[in-house]
Amino acid sequence: MLTAAFAQPVDDAQATFRTLLSALSEPLLPRALPVFPDAPAGVSPAAAALLLTLADADTAVWLPDGLADAAAWLRFHAGCVLVSDIAVADFVYLPQRSALPNLPTLKRGSADYPDRSATLIVDVAGFDRAAGVTGSGPGFAAPRRLGIQGLAGDFWPQWTRANCAFPLGIDAFFVARDAVVGLPRTTRLEL
Repeated sequence: MLTAAFAQPVDDAQATFRTLLSALSEPLLPRALPVFPDAPAGVSPAAAALLLTLADADTAVWLPDGLADAAAWLRFHAGCVLVSDIAVADFVYLPQRSALPNLPTLKRGSADYPDRSATLIVDVAGFDRAAGVTGSGPGFAAPRRLGIQGLAGDFWPQWTRANCAFPLGIDAFFVARDAVVGLPRTTRLEL
């Protein structure tokens, strides 16, 4: 049986979208998500909010194996195309403890259309402002540090390789409980 989506689909998606824009405009700064849908099995409510907000009939979404309920839920509520080839996905969802795909093989855009790239939505255990990576660049008044707990050990080296040919690259949202962190490809990281 399908779970419900947003209680107020238009208003809830708009509020979530504004939060996501804010998260990308100030990278590595956790933002509280305003509303959560009833999430399908295997997907956190925070990740479900992002998927409902960003996916539509014109986007391709990749989910790892074992999320049949989530696939049916997304098809019904967002009308998106679900793909088995991660290299063509516009959005890639990674639940906690899932295997990390080879990030440099994701869609990174082209010289003419760098915006036609993949965005990761990654469920993590939490955020820690005392340790982690330090980011700088657009959206930073000063360098900002944030630890993202629960990432695969090779995430940062893969991220660096996937974003080594700016403006080509990938972007990411990390979700933990009720918060989201944006990480655009424009962010320079010190590990």
